[in-house]
Formats: sequence, structure tokens, C-alpha cells
Amino acid sequence: MKSFIITTFMLLFCGAIFAQEQTLFGRSHVTGGFGSMIFEYGLNDKKIGTSIGGGGGIVFKNFFLGGYGVGSVDFNYLLDNNDLEKIDIGHGGLWLGITVPTNKLIHLYASGRFGWGAVDIPVDDPNFQFRDADQVFVMTPEAGVELNIARWFRVAGTVGYRFLRGANENRGYTNDDFSGSHWGLTLRFGGF
Repeated sequence: MKSFIITTFMLLFCGAIFAQEQTLFGRSHVTGGFGSMIFEYGLNDKKIGTSIGGGGGIVFKNFFLGGYGVGSVDFNYLLDNNDLEKIDIGHGGLWLGITVPTNKLIHLYASGRFGWGAVDIPVDDPNFQFRDADQVFVMTPEAGVELNIARWFRVAGTVGYRFLRGANENRGYTNDDFSGSHWGLTLRFGGF
């Protein structure tokens, strides 16, 4: 009887060990989530303009994974050489980042945003929203420092570079008109 109980216990214990589910982020426990506001401003003589947007994600200790959306304004310098009235650009996609060491008052912050969007030339006709819309790919790596204001609020100041590909050069602008260095401010609200 004693050996039957030990054998049963061993089989149940081994079954429990092998029944554990393995996952890609199995060792990275979710420690929080956040929503954010994103501000960017071009450093090279206003050539990439101002961008405003937001995002959010989940936090795995020092790493975060989420999504973002950004819209850009201030491209008036492109309008001097052609008949365009206004140019808008918007993009969104995947947002990855790391903060090390996240528990210190001031710590390192780095992120990368990888997204798709469009360069749009709006018109006033309510039946047709855009005269031209170029599908573009945008990649924005950045690095800087983050300040823990409160347990639920963090502010990051960064320097980065926006890479854009897919602009229609026949419209009077190029990929380089929307690519360039920038400084940024990211306000993150949530649990970290």
C-alpha cells in the first residue's frame, strides 16, 4: 500500500511538471501597463516639423511592448516650390522600449517605433478627403533619460531620428523631407 501511494504521488508530481505551459514571454511577468502622450520636434532647421500623438503598452519589468500613433504638422516649407496647399503625415504601429534601471529616480530610456502610414494632401471637398496619399514606412529610434515623477507618471526626454520611405517624389517632396533628427518628450501614465 505504501509503495502504491508513493508511486501515485510520483506520477502526479511528474505529470504536473510536464504539464506546465511554455511561452515566449514565460519568464517575463507583466508588471504593469501605460498610456502615453508623444511630442517630437525637428532639430535640423524645422525640416521634419512637429509631431504629436499617443500610445500605450504593457510593461515586462524593464522592457515594454505596445503600439503608437503620431500625426505631423508644420510642413509649410515644402509648399513654397509647388501648388500644394497643405501636407499631413500620419503613421502608427509597433512600439518597443527599455528603461534601465527603472526603479531609480532618473534612468536610461530607449525606444523604437516601427509603423506604416501616409503622406496626405488634403482638399476641401467633403466627398473626397485626400488628393494624394502616399503609403509610407516609418522607423523612429530614440534614446534619452526618463524621470519618475510619481509611481504612476514618468517623463522621458529623448533624441532620435525618423527614417521615412515611400514618399512620392513626383509630388515635389522626397523621403528626406520627412526624415531627420528630432528631440522628443514622452509622458507615460500607468502602472510600472
